[in-house]
Amino acid sequence: MRLIRSITTVGNYTILSRIAGFGRDLILAAFLGASPVMDALAVSIKIPSFFRRLFAEGAFNAAFVPLFAGTLAEKGTKEATTYAEEIMSLLVFILIALVVLMEIFMPQVMPIITWGFRATPERMEMVIMFTRITFPFIILISLVALYSGILNSLDRFVAAASSPLSGNIFIVIGLLLIGRELASGYEVAWVILISGAIQLVWVVVPTYSAGIKLRLLYPSITPRVKRFLKRMIPGAIGSGVIQINLFIGTFIASFLPEGGISFLYYADRLNQLPLSVIGTAVSTALLPLMSKQLRSNKKDVALHSQNRALEFSLLLVLPATAALMIAAVPFTRVLFERGEFSTLEAIETAKALMGYACGLPAYILVKVFSTTFFAKQDTKTPVIIAGISVLVDIVLSVYFVFYTPLNHIGIALATALASWVNALLLGYMLHRQGFLAVDQKLKTFFPRIILATLVTAVIVYVTSDWTSPLIAGNFMEKIAALATIIISGLFGFILMVVLTRAVVLKELWSKAL
Repeated sequence: MRLIRSITTVGNYTILSRIAGFGRDLILAAFLGASPVMDALAVSIKIPSFFRRLFAEGAFNAAFVPLFAGTLAEKGTKEATTYAEEIMSLLVFILIALVVLMEIFMPQVMPIITWGFRATPERMEMVIMFTRITFPFIILISLVALYSGILNSLDRFVAAASSPLSGNIFIVIGLLLIGRELASGYEVAWVILISGAIQLVWVVVPTYSAGIKLRLLYPSITPRVKRFLKRMIPGAIGSGVIQINLFIGTFIASFLPEGGISFLYYADRLNQLPLSVIGTAVSTALLPLMSKQLRSNKKDVALHSQNRALEFSLLLVLPATAALMIAAVPFTRVLFERGEFSTLEAIETAKALMGYACGLPAYILVKVFSTTFFAKQDTKTPVIIAGISVLVDIVLSVYFVFYTPLNHIGIALATALASWVNALLLGYMLHRQGFLAVDQKLKTFFPRIILATLVTAVIVYVTSDWTSPLIAGNFMEKIAALATIIISGLFGFILMVVLTRAVVLKELWSKAL
């Protein structure tokens, strides 16, 4: 099946990228721990990421990919290339203006975003300087998204999927070469910025090889650009609402005790492994496929693709959720506890991880459901629903942080609960519009995968308890304990999947080939 093959391709490279990303985070944890420097770096990494989601992901892809793919299919490569050049030129112009403004007014902007840092002037000074270095990353990574959208429309997923891997490998090598001098934090910021250029080259070269060579034109609002903006603006407003939520989340997190932002950063990085591997792979492969199917008036075929995407997603995300929630402490202690990162910091990170992980299935459902809306060129509905979930997140974050003893755990938990609100509302609206119809195969699959996940959860719990003395031992004992937990849980899950016939492995393998 083409969808499964595409998901597998993107997923494999995303896994490798996340492994390299883990290497980066392990180095940061060993040299910086959960320190004021790491708090400032975590924020400086977040800020350009906020704008990346606005300009380089979500609404941009939802508007650009279907229009580019349609132009390519109907009018050929030349017209599609011209369209991409028009979009790229406008994008670059806007981003350069944004970067210049942010660089000038960074000392005024950051004290507002990180209000709580005012109590520690050292952290405030560092976050301003670090963000000034990392912010131009938004230009590079936005161009990466544009070129990746072109490659995905051409069904060339490898280069786009492996681009983050190239950037993370560069960061790991750079951090290892710098070594202990990372304590200042400035070197980390520069390495992150340069990694964006590495990723851009990674996708530009294969795009040129495919015969699409983009030129930077004088920006103008052509009819095609107007059409693009008309489709993007509702989604951009929705992304803007989400970014406001993220800024408010950073604002609230700045009031946490020193190290709180670092705990959230490390926990989120671990939580992002299944989220990015599954969610990114599914949405990347599903959007161009469903866009073409709906454009050809093949709604039944598109719904079949959606059901298979849900089936494949749940097969992977449910056991991952159980493992991260139950074995959070072994994961964080084995992966991060060394150098400047203490046992106490590993445990606090594990608590945040459990909060984030309980929302993993919701995060994946949001990816699939949002992709369906984007494929049928409806960006308005996800905007409204995103706004509702943002309000839920903000209210819960304020309550948990300021009125309960949860501190950083509260922010993670609020994010997870808000994601469930988002997923349920998206699913409800799709069902009402006739674009969410669970077929018999998925109905049969669901109770079986739930049973397999419950058994896996019991196995992981028992194995974690049995190996807990090893987790407190030396490095090799920790590795042995974590390997035992992972292998036993994985073996138990595969066995239950086979016994319940949730998935026929031979059939799944043949579709992936």
